[in-house]
Amino acid sequence: MLRPGWTEHVMRAAITGLGAVTLVACGTLSGGSAAAPPGAAAVTADVPSTETRATYDGIVARLRAGDPAAQGKLETFSAAHPDLAGPLLNLGLVRARSGDDAGAQDLLRRATQVCNQCGTAWNQLGVLHRQHGRFADAEQAYLRAIALESGYAPAYYNLAVLYELYLPRPEQALENYERFLQLDGTADGSQDVEKWVADLRRRISTTATTARADGST
Repeated sequence: MLRPGWTEHVMRAAITGLGAVTLVACGTLSGGSAAAPPGAAAVTADVPSTETRATYDGIVARLRAGDPAAQGKLETFSAAHPDLAGPLLNLGLVRARSGDDAGAQDLLRRATQVCNQCGTAWNQLGVLHRQHGRFADAEQAYLRAIALESGYAPAYYNLAVLYELYLPRPEQALENYERFLQLDGTADGSQDVEKWVADLRRRISTTATTARADGST
C-alpha cells in the first residue's frame, strides 16, 4: 500500500480523482524543469506568444475549476498548437482520470515525442504505468525522465516508491529517496520521506545482519 497521505509525487495537486492537471508547456526542441514539492510539477519553456500562453493558462484554470467545456477547449488548443507538449500532457491526465488508459497513454507518449527533453512527460507516463500494474514499464519511464533531467526531483520520488512498495528493491528505494531529499529536501512532506529513509536503513541493516548470521553471505 502507499504511504499514508501520499500518492505519486506529481499527481497530488489536482483534479479530484486523478491528481494534478499540471501547467506544462514546452516546445518541440526546448524544455526544462523546476523540481516541485510533492503535489506540484511544472515545466517552463518557450511558447509562441504571450497571447498563446494566456489562452492556455485560462483553459487550464477552467479545467482545474471543473468547467465541463474546458476539455474541448484544450483539445482545440492542442490541435492548433501541435508543437506544445503541455496540452497533450494535461489531456492525457484528463483521459487517465476518466479511465481511458489507452487514450491517456497515447497522449502522454505524443507529449514525450513533441518535447524530447522534458522529463515531466515521461514521469507522468511512469505514473500511468504504475497505476495499471506495469511496473517494469514504470521503472523505465522514470529512469528516462531522470536521464533527460537529472535534477527533476519528482521522478526520483516516484522511482523510490516503486522500488520500495511494488518491485521491491529496498536498496534502490533508499538511494532514490536520498536523491529526492538532496534535490527537494525542503518540500512539504519531506520530513515523512526522512522517516522512511531511516526506516529503510534499519530494515536493510537488519536484513544484512540476519543474512550474515544465517551464513547466507
